[in-house]
Amino acid sequence: AALNAKANADLNSKSLDASLSRLSSGLRINSAADDASGMAIADSLRSQANTLGQAISNGNDALGILQTADKAMDEQLKILDTIKTKATQAAQDGQSLKTRTMLQADINRLMEELDNIANTTSFNGKQLLSGNFINQEFQIGASSNQTVKATIGATQSSKIGLTRFETGGRISTSGEVQFTLKNYNGIDDFQFQKVVISTSVGTGLGALADEINKNADKTGVRATFTVETRGMAAVRAGTTSDDFAINGVKIGKVEYKDGDSNGALVAAINSVKDTTGVEASIDANGQLLLSSREGRGIKIEGSIGGGAFINKDMMENYGRLSLVKNDGKDILVSGTGLESAGFGAGNFISQASVSLRESKGQ
Repeated sequence: AALNAKANADLNSKSLDASLSRLSSGLRINSAADDASGMAIADSLRSQANTLGQAISNGNDALGILQTADKAMDEQLKILDTIKTKATQAAQDGQSLKTRTMLQADINRLMEELDNIANTTSFNGKQLLSGNFINQEFQIGASSNQTVKATIGATQSSKIGLTRFETGGRISTSGEVQFTLKNYNGIDDFQFQKVVISTSVGTGLGALADEINKNADKTGVRATFTVETRGMAAVRAGTTSDDFAINGVKIGKVEYKDGDSNGALVAAINSVKDTTGVEASIDANGQLLLSSREGRGIKIEGSIGGGAFINKDMMENYGRLSLVKNDGKDILVSGTGLESAGFGAGNFISQASVSLRESKGQ
């Protein structure tokens, strides 16, 4: 009887200990002895909860980084707005050289402030706007690879507005062109439709520029063109030949005076401009200027007269094409008939990358 009593007392004591443990901890399972499988599940859930808590903290850190960068860039935007206003103020002839110099000095100080923000904005020792914050990874889940990546571009004046310009050589022969932009997005090539370079309607650099520009949102490359033939000196009295023609349209004999003071030469050329696509004018230096606003070529046949001072090399002119890309990277071009677009191996191509810093004269 005594042994039974002791055994029952021990059982009651253990039961009481378990009840007191549960009451004090508020947990049903305090050890593996209470429920081994339940204990394993609880430990797993506790670990996952702790991991998720840290992941949330990581996400908040990422958010804090982006908010810090956003506030700094908001200040930079205000500076850029001020720079734009001052540049607009300087771009009118009511300003003297002295006032323009003062405005440029203000712009220089503003750009120093812009660069200071870019070089000093940081989070936990990491610079955010210097261009070094690239593909930074944040663990935002309990499992591996549950991450997000963030990149913040450089915002110094040497990086903002970085633009690449490439201008081909002057084109003096007609032909067909099929442009291909190499690695336009860093990986793929983009091939444009074939374009004819000639003096006919719907052809020339104007047509090529239209083809490039309609795809600019995808490629990031835009095109402009210039098709102009200018006399080498002020117009002197002269006479065109009976077979004088522009772009295949006969104009005939025209007698003109010094500076085309009687307006005969300009009037004769402009009388057929709707057909030729070529408009004539006398520039501020008294030189004859022929312009093709549609981007068609300008081909002079017969004789325009020595008084117009048109170089014989310019009797057939298809202009120049310029390409612009806003990220400052090289514009890589390949394809067929590139000589007819001024981008062949034998052409001199003018290239430059320009940023906001260049406005400081650096």
